[in-house]
Amino acid sequence: MLKCPYCFEPLNERPQRCPHCAQYIVDDPVKMDFPSLDKKSCIFCGKKILMEAKFCRYCRKWVDDVDRAAGQVDPDDLV
Repeated sequence: MLKCPYCFEPLNERPQRCPHCAQYIVDDPVKMDFPSLDKKSCIFCGKKILMEAKFCRYCRKWVDDVDRAAGQVDPDDLV
């Protein structure tokens, strides 16, 4: 099963643009044997997206940049 490398939604073929998130597919689609069932909430719009998603298909914002930045914050620096 091919998946979009950005929103991780299933693809029937390799289209020029993902039909789910409308991103141009520049990177290779991800090959996975089974669909993911785990979901997380988008930090911008709150809708449920796949756990692996880097891009929200609903509000069209990149969520992985924020996730990476949040992971680099030292909690002791916030005090």
